[in-house]
Amino acid sequence: MLRLSPEIARAVESYSHSGEPLPLRLSLELRAPGAALEPGDPLPLRFALVLRAPPAERAGLQQEIERIIDIETAQPVFYAVRVNRQEFGVARLLRLADGRWLVRRADLEEWRLRIPAATPVLFRGEEHYLLDAFEGVVYTFNEPRQELDLDLAPRYFASTVVGAAPARTAPPAPAPPGGFLNYDFFLNATSDSQRLDGLLEGAFFNRHGVGTSSLLAQDVGSDRDFVRLETAWRRDFVSGMKTLVIGDAIGASGIWGRPVRFGGLSYGTNFSTHPGFVTFPLPTLAGEAALPTTTELYVDGVLRQSSRVPPGPFRIDNVPVVTGRGEVRLVVRDLLGREQVISVPYYASTQLLREGLVDESYEIGAVRNNFGIRSHDYGRAVAAIQRRKGYTDRFTAEMRAEVLRRQQTAGAGATVAVPALGVFTGAAALSRSAAGAGALLAAAFERQVWQGVSLGVRSQWASSDFTQLGLQPGQRAPMRLMSGNVGYSAAALGSFGAAYVRQDHRDQPSVEIVSGSYSLNIAKSTALMVFAFKPLHGGGTHAVGITLAFGFDERRSGSVNVTAQPGADQAVVQFQQNLPAGTGMGYRLLAGGGAQGGRQEAGLAFQGEAGTYIVEAGRADGQTGIRASASGAIAALGGRPYLSRTLDQSFGVAHVEGFPNVGVYVNNQIVARTDAAGYALLPRLLPYQANPVRIDTGDLPLDTRIDATQLEAVPYYRSGLLLAFPVQRANGALLVLTLADGTPMPVGSVVNIVGQTEKFPVAQRGEVYVMGLAEKSRLRATWRGESCEFVVEAGTALGSQPKIGPIKCAGVSP
Repeated sequence: MLRLSPEIARAVESYSHSGEPLPLRLSLELRAPGAALEPGDPLPLRFALVLRAPPAERAGLQQEIERIIDIETAQPVFYAVRVNRQEFGVARLLRLADGRWLVRRADLEEWRLRIPAATPVLFRGEEHYLLDAFEGVVYTFNEPRQELDLDLAPRYFASTVVGAAPARTAPPAPAPPGGFLNYDFFLNATSDSQRLDGLLEGAFFNRHGVGTSSLLAQDVGSDRDFVRLETAWRRDFVSGMKTLVIGDAIGASGIWGRPVRFGGLSYGTNFSTHPGFVTFPLPTLAGEAALPTTTELYVDGVLRQSSRVPPGPFRIDNVPVVTGRGEVRLVVRDLLGREQVISVPYYASTQLLREGLVDESYEIGAVRNNFGIRSHDYGRAVAAIQRRKGYTDRFTAEMRAEVLRRQQTAGAGATVAVPALGVFTGAAALSRSAAGAGALLAAAFERQVWQGVSLGVRSQWASSDFTQLGLQPGQRAPMRLMSGNVGYSAAALGSFGAAYVRQDHRDQPSVEIVSGSYSLNIAKSTALMVFAFKPLHGGGTHAVGITLAFGFDERRSGSVNVTAQPGADQAVVQFQQNLPAGTGMGYRLLAGGGAQGGRQEAGLAFQGEAGTYIVEAGRADGQTGIRASASGAIAALGGRPYLSRTLDQSFGVAHVEGFPNVGVYVNNQIVARTDAAGYALLPRLLPYQANPVRIDTGDLPLDTRIDATQLEAVPYYRSGLLLAFPVQRANGALLVLTLADGTPMPVGSVVNIVGQTEKFPVAQRGEVYVMGLAEKSRLRATWRGESCEFVVEAGTALGSQPKIGPIKCAGVSP
């Protein structure tokens, strides 16, 4: 009697209920390995049931039946596998009796093949798939060498994504509690008067954000008061690229809005928390490779990247391009030398957002009046919302609304890119106020190219009753604003530009100006620049100027400037040496003359680790003046105070414990040296970016143990972080060890300080170099199951790498 498994029985029953005939092929095979069968023993049979052209809904059941039957005959074999000429080492495959092959899922994933949409076959708890699931696969066996070559179409491989833009850096380190106080004092003295002004900024930060407040001191020593500028607490939510500001802030503006200072609460998108994140659409190139392939990426004719891609589909994202119109060319070359060129035109613009990307801002508070004049002058309450979204890579839409007590304004706009032409922008807004209803329309077009003609135009019109945030109560909006620019650039001919601006006001005279400029790089470090402008309406005089600039080295430069202007012609020669990134000197010399008399200036600057100091003297129109300034900061981090240069960005403190006067480099430029306790403050670290900080190992003693010479500092915005370098005194000595009978300790023995885990191997003549010794240390030596202990008294010789011994290791017999 033939017994069917439950799965096969269900299949037969399913077909019978469907009314369809049961097509099958039945083969019997006697399998009697080993001893002969005795009467009454069950007959071991192998059979295969094949359901030809089953109904679609029973396809999964068909595979289930084949899985149950065929796996019984699988034979594991081992082959060295190559897939499309890529070596992948030895893999275990399953050979079926009918000649088909099964491959482990793990091996398919290692070979970067897409997993077939078929029911897997289980063997020893692992999923396997038929090689025949890949239509058109060609496999060649070399039995003597146990090798298998597979050739598959590129579509069966997983896609490879090559990022042409730099990857995101590590997340920022949480800021410990700390703070700083910046100061900048400026003294201006002449024979008639003298005046001292100053700017102070204090900050406190911790893991919840940073709070800052700034004060302006005018004519210190007089009866004038300090003026508070800005006070705010800021917290960045890095993972979501959002920022919350409580206090003084500057609002968003968008296409038609106006940026306004206000005090209150602001929350919105902040892409600067991810410096490597590109907000606007970049070109994407895609292709297929049948063999391992080399790609060369050219942007506007310049090679930007060369990389290797494995077989299969590939895509290159975030191609680094210059904003404007251009062309990206990808050269694909496989192992056989066959070459394919893919060219894609592009138009990149920062006015666009990538598809799906949202930039939003929510603001509520009171408008700030008389900024820089009064400390606490807050006026009308306001709430504003702005939201931009990239619906496609070529279409970005924007909406904005402003609500005040007696004034409401709302509008929308959009930016559209046409790669063959440029970028078009349009916006419209409506307002309501006590003056009535008003409207605003704006339109712009921009076309930028790498070489050739670029141009841009913008026009804005507003009705007489239109009002918006940024206009004072009763102030009328300009009737019309118009601007345009055109430019031409060529590598050999230089760059030319012309601009036109017109503003038609309702309550003041109109303004109309034209200007032009030209620049040419004459040599590697020499440039020629020419400019001219002329007011057509609104008053003012025309002017023409020419400048020849020279660069002598990284810090020294000079220039000659001639300006022609009615009643104010002048010629000026200047030579200067800029301050270095670290400590050092700089200077400036200037001499000139013209219609208004002669002019001479000289200045000397010094930048130290605790501040920057500048002294200048000048003479013009028979008057002599002296200017002096001092700027710097006092910082606190980790419970220690520091003197520093102005902390206008984030900062760090490098700690090399116990090692003074060690040079510390940031971005391969020395910026500080450690103090007597091994600390050095590092100003001007870029927030949310990996700032490479390293120490100069040449400043460390020879017996120093260095686990890392470079660390990456990723600070929060205007916050500090502590970088502790894993450097310590080795306190090492060369020991000569002997056994109890005076023979050298066997080679390969291991020595460790009792209570510590680090082990030191013994070399020839019983010599071993041990680090971490104290003035008196107990050590243990082990070898071939034996051990002994001994005491080393290094005393004051530590630090000079002494040679101590011979030392007898007691406790065992040879």
